Amino acid sequence: MKRLLTNRPDLRAFSRPTKSSFLVLFTLEPLYRSIIVTAVPLMALERFGSAQAVSIFFFVLGILGVGMSLAVPWLVRCLARRGTFMLGIVSGVVSMLLFMHDELWAFCIGMALHLFAASCIDVTLNLYLMGHVRRQDFGRYEPIRMFFLAFSWSVGPFLGVYLRNAVNPAAPFLVGAVVVLLLGAYFFYLRFSDESTRGSKQVAVTNPIRYLPRFFAQPRMTLVYLLSAVRSGWWTMYFIYVPIFCVTAGLGETMGGALVSVAVSFVMATPLLRGAIQRHGIRRVLLVGYSGAGLVTIGIGISMGLPYLAVSLILLAALFSVLCDSVGNTLFYRAVRSWERSEMATVFGSYRSVSSLAFPGVYSGVLAIFPLPAVFIFTGFGMLATSLMTRFIPARMR
Repeated sequence: MKRLLTNRPDLRAFSRPTKSSFLVLFTLEPLYRSIIVTAVPLMALERFGSAQAVSIFFFVLGILGVGMSLAVPWLVRCLARRGTFMLGIVSGVVSMLLFMHDELWAFCIGMALHLFAASCIDVTLNLYLMGHVRRQDFGRYEPIRMFFLAFSWSVGPFLGVYLRNAVNPAAPFLVGAVVVLLLGAYFFYLRFSDESTRGSKQVAVTNPIRYLPRFFAQPRMTLVYLLSAVRSGWWTMYFIYVPIFCVTAGLGETMGGALVSVAVSFVMATPLLRGAIQRHGIRRVLLVGYSGAGLVTIGIGISMGLPYLAVSLILLAALFSVLCDSVGNTLFYRAVRSWERSEMATVFGSYRSVSSLAFPGVYSGVLAIFPLPAVFIFTGFGMLATSLMTRFIPARMR
């Protein structure tokens, strides 16, 4: 009995900023984003009428996203991390309320606010995480964090489409608003401090543009940025064009949402890959992931005339992509210097906005000339090219 009592989880760890409480935060945050990730492209397709117009829309949003992500350090300097996080929460709630209106202007402003909220919340959460988790612990902690993040991403896309079709078109956004409020309430309950932790110097967060030369002058930072941007771009392609493919191929919106949820659920296996990473190293795992996902994604584009074969390949490509996600942000956490965390984390975090800008922008040009399968073929070749970069990762890194 004594042994059982000593093995009980310490629930007090969830009442203060600890690695356990961060897992709750990194479960709620992606759930807020993922519950609308499939509904939004379908709404955009209804409003704009074609895949090319949707690409242009997301390209414009990408421009806004880059600008917003670069504004976050200025907000952190003015409002501190805690104030910036809470501003993100308020913006997230307002964006969900705007999505409930049928007007085009409300949809566009809602998407802009959603991107702003995601930038504020993501940057500040990662800053807090780097301040509360030791650098040498990230290799073990990151796969666990990815598991909980993937859990939310596996539930959200299908749940959003189901609520949209079976309950009410506004239901996904109402649930999203509730999740954002829960995230803000739990963050407030944890009583985060903006004081420096773990011996790192308190450095004022300034304009990240000043740090771009410093960031990209470091080869390891440049490599991590490119790997992350292409990986994020692949998922951008998946979230936008897999649902569109399902609708245009006659498979339906529910199939599109299910494919997104099932694919992301594969990422929940990342903790099980920790042994393979330790045994084979990060470089080899990422080589297999990027090259495998690239080849299969090309196959998706070639086989779109056979929808069910394409669906099978879509899931297989997602399995390979899991290997790309298995190390999460470990490469960045290992490379960044403690006194530059705030500035470098903001520059690094912009890879999501950059990929959300660059990939739809290119896709809009591709779709002006070629049909939808060309998007998958182009992305597949991009993943293959990125797999060549993995040879620059130190072989000893585990």
